[in-house]
Amino acid sequence: MSRDGRYIVTSLGSSVWLFDAQGTNLWDHSIGEPVTDISITPDGLIVAAGGGSVVKSWYNSGAGLGSNTTNTVKHLRVSPAKDQIVVTTESALRSFNLSYVPFWYDEEVSSDLIEISADGTHLVTAGGNWIWFYHGSGTRIWDRHIQGGNILSLAFARDGSTIVTGQDDNTITVLDRDGNILWTAQAGFWVMSVGVSDNGSVIVAGSMDKKLYIFDREGTLLGTFQATGMIKSRSVGVSGDGSRIVMVDGTSVYGFSGAQFSRPTPSMTSVSTGNQSAVTTNKTLSPVTAPTVVATSLPGTEQTATHIPATTQQSGIPWILSLIPVAVIAFIRQIRRT
Repeated sequence: MSRDGRYIVTSLGSSVWLFDAQGTNLWDHSIGEPVTDISITPDGLIVAAGGGSVVKSWYNSGAGLGSNTTNTVKHLRVSPAKDQIVVTTESALRSFNLSYVPFWYDEEVSSDLIEISADGTHLVTAGGNWIWFYHGSGTRIWDRHIQGGNILSLAFARDGSTIVTGQDDNTITVLDRDGNILWTAQAGFWVMSVGVSDNGSVIVAGSMDKKLYIFDREGTLLGTFQATGMIKSRSVGVSGDGSRIVMVDGTSVYGFSGAQFSRPTPSMTSVSTGNQSAVTTNKTLSPVTAPTVVATSLPGTEQTATHIPATTQQSGIPWILSLIPVAVIAFIRQIRRT
């Protein structure tokens, strides 16, 4: 979604679709290959997509910007500075201009996930249990091997201050912009999705143990939420100011107020790691409060909306958070039926 909420980009099969905030389908284009990843600039002006060996870009009007072929595409991001599109492939990290003319590349890395800071000056990419940090010009600033399992999810604060990873050994790892590990925490199973607010003050992680974990930047566990289904890849998010948190499991879209998670849980211990301190938590965490949550069923499920009362502060969520994803999914499924 564009940062102002005016545009939503999604994909189905080989097609890329752009909607406005009212759910109107503005256009859809095929890239000729199953789409692996999509990206949109914060202002919604540029849309990019890749899949197979194809990469393409468009203006929000639907006019084509460019296309090219490369090694098999894993993920891509359009820089918010609108000066490049960075693509992770099976053999290299590659950068193109908006028309997909090659810009720079690094064939010494085997990365997968990719995120870019709000001003486009820095980017972070991860693969296996390695993290690489670059200047936007393509200069590699540092790389770091992360102990433990492979990185399954990645988030990068818009101000470039905070990097968050989720791993397949159940670990959440948080680093600063210089590659120093600030803290780690343990979930109950693989950490499939992570998110971070613009300045790194709120960090969220979704695990296959069906739990959402909420931390502050210092690693204090503010609370958890037990979903009804498994939390999957790229299925949690946090607003720029940390005031709204969203999550999707197999059947429902959930929305929370960040204020609902305002006090630390008691089940946290600090662990010294040389000159740094790490924060670890046990695998049986429970929320400080039962948060107010609206669970909106996805199309084709039997679940109905539920309301869990809070024991402390309550705050509703904007209906747009729960209705927009559902509307998009329903629209696409209707298209498939017809």
